[in-house]
Amino acid sequence: MTRPQLTIPEIVSDPLAALGRARGQGWLADAEEGTVVALTHERVRELLGDERLRANFPEFLRRLGITSGTFYDWMAISPLNRDGAEHVRWRTLMSKTFTPRSVERLRPFLKTAAHELIDGFATRGSCDFVAEFADAYPSLGLSELIGVPQEDRDRFRAWANTIGLGFSPLLLVGRIGEVDAALTELLAYTTELAARRLAEPQDDLVTRIAQAGRDAGWMPPEVSGAIAGFVFAGHETTKNQLGWTVAVLSEQPAVWDAVASGALAAADVVEEVLRHRSTATSVGRQASTTIELGGETIAEGTTVICSRWSANHDPAAFPDPDVLDTGRRRGEPHFAFGHGAHFCIGAALARAELQEGLAALASRLTVPKVGPDAAWTPPLGITGPTRLPITFAIR
Repeated sequence: MTRPQLTIPEIVSDPLAALGRARGQGWLADAEEGTVVALTHERVRELLGDERLRANFPEFLRRLGITSGTFYDWMAISPLNRDGAEHVRWRTLMSKTFTPRSVERLRPFLKTAAHELIDGFATRGSCDFVAEFADAYPSLGLSELIGVPQEDRDRFRAWANTIGLGFSPLLLVGRIGEVDAALTELLAYTTELAARRLAEPQDDLVTRIAQAGRDAGWMPPEVSGAIAGFVFAGHETTKNQLGWTVAVLSEQPAVWDAVASGALAAADVVEEVLRHRSTATSVGRQASTTIELGGETIAEGTTVICSRWSANHDPAAFPDPDVLDTGRRRGEPHFAFGHGAHFCIGAALARAELQEGLAALASRLTVPKVGPDAAWTPPLGITGPTRLPITFAIR
């Protein structure tokens, strides 16, 4: 059976249409040489739980011509690039420090922070939502949870924004020097911060990571790298998801107003937007052995891209998948936070930030209208708006 073909230009041009066309022809598509794309909800779920698929981020970078540097070295030891017992060890340590209870305690702070940001632009009736809310809000919550001093939070945000280019393949190659420089500064800072917390412990995440790493025999680069990973992941993905949330709901005025009135729970709306447009478009893995699955053979060494966007729009799992349905039954999981061993450890924090942010915005502002000069990163890797001008009225 001939597999459907997918090209980067058609995905960039109209991703959901291209993925839907390919998915209609089979569950697996060929992309560039040595790369296949899993498309259906059933197969993506199976593959994300399949231990024969291994993380190999350095190989992805090598394909882009990047074979050394701070970003390359950081990703080589990152939890994103660990599997099996080594990954379980890291995740067990993190689960002891990054708990749902610690996130729930943060909700009052998140609510206050959201309203304070809105105060800065509400009376104008317009703003660039990315610059004035989405870019600032997640770093405030994450910095509060981690224990970053107030005076350092703007630097953290700037570092996270630049490092985020590393997860957008069409942008990374030309700006790898900027990414390396930002990451070098962030790692130096987190190394110093971890050392300070070991000497003078506080009730924050950095202290708990530093102590857990010391007790487990981690080397300093592992500790500082883990902290830096939280800074990046907790900022970049939520920033983009906030942008998607406002952009999607700008076309759903009844939903926005229902959140404002309390007729709809912000949590239900956030969950459906995560399915409808997740900021992380896919998960990349490498086959450690030949895999036979669903009538297809995936050769050892093949790069397997598990498309979250395609799986989350598979009509076999979600009837009328292109419709934003806030009353949708939660029978099948969406993959905005992944699945299996690498399920996002920060999902609880991201959900809390998105929920509190949406509730505050809807309660204060009428349905936002997005301006024509909005700009977006390509729909590969992590995607979202880089500029999102909106107009509104105060309620």
